[in-house]
Amino acid sequence: MSTVSDISQSQASEGSRIDSRRFSGEPLLLRLDLATSAFYASLKDEESKRLMEIVARAANLDIANRPATKKELKKYKKPGYSDNTRNVETKYRAKEERLLKSGTFDPQWGLKWLLSYVVLVDSSVFITNSALRLCEITEEWLDALAKDVCEISDSISELKQVLEDARTELASIQLLSDKLPGKFNSACSLLFGGDLRQMHIDPYLPKWVTALQGHDLSASVEPANSDLMSLTEAQSCVDGIVDLNSTCTCCGSFDIRIHKLAPVNDLGLAPVCVYKFDRQTMKDIEELTLLFEHDIIVHMRENMVIEATLYKLANGQHFIDSVTMVWPSYTPLDYVTLL
Repeated sequence: MSTVSDISQSQASEGSRIDSRRFSGEPLLLRLDLATSAFYASLKDEESKRLMEIVARAANLDIANRPATKKELKKYKKPGYSDNTRNVETKYRAKEERLLKSGTFDPQWGLKWLLSYVVLVDSSVFITNSALRLCEITEEWLDALAKDVCEISDSISELKQVLEDARTELASIQLLSDKLPGKFNSACSLLFGGDLRQMHIDPYLPKWVTALQGHDLSASVEPANSDLMSLTEAQSCVDGIVDLNSTCTCCGSFDIRIHKLAPVNDLGLAPVCVYKFDRQTMKDIEELTLLFEHDIIVHMRENMVIEATLYKLANGQHFIDSVTMVWPSYTPLDYVTLL
């Protein structure tokens, strides 16, 4: 990877050097912008540039909204252009002050925002399987910034830890999105009035009731969609855990924060301690237990948050369906809208 110094030498040979060294009194936003511009110029392929543009927008460093023009920045700090230099610094200082009115400079928070909301919702990065490449680009960018911006170098170890967590958890979320809510929760949804019930043939007729009475339902117990669980399979999944006569007492959409994972029990399910999580107060409001298969819990991490519909049965057992999102453990949820 080219360093900022290498980039500057290359640009100097072409007569278009942008100096990204730190100067006394130079606005932080300007130092970040100059270093980011130099790093962007070092990228060779279009995909890397596209991903870096996403990173830059999240960091308020996108080229389209730079306070100074390209012509002004070329003359910045050049001999004979002192008025231009003062004008550039004034423009960046004014924008920096506007940004600081709505918050503080917090690189860790910004990185967590980028690697959660921006990656998962606000761009096509996740659905195009580019998340890990974006993590690589971001790390290279941070290394470049750390050479010239002391505010970044001071927290580089913490920023690298966020990136390491993101690499692991974004890959896990990709797998969880394909597996959740799992067989047990799907079975409960189908048998006890969840969303899967609505996808089944004759959804309001509890076919397992007549099956228990000895009727031959071989021609009607299978779902209309072959990808859905059959009623026979659903009964097998809940056998010994939930009585088939159980009823759903309440349900609602919630943020569900994973608190503690446990080993798989004799029934092949792992009891996972979770909390209903209230984003308004940023507090846990109720502890409960959900059951998941081993192939799901191996991808879960404590403090991940699942957005789903939560149900409670008469016997106290909870289950989920309609999972709309899984958020990484580091997500700043106070600034993420419930989907």
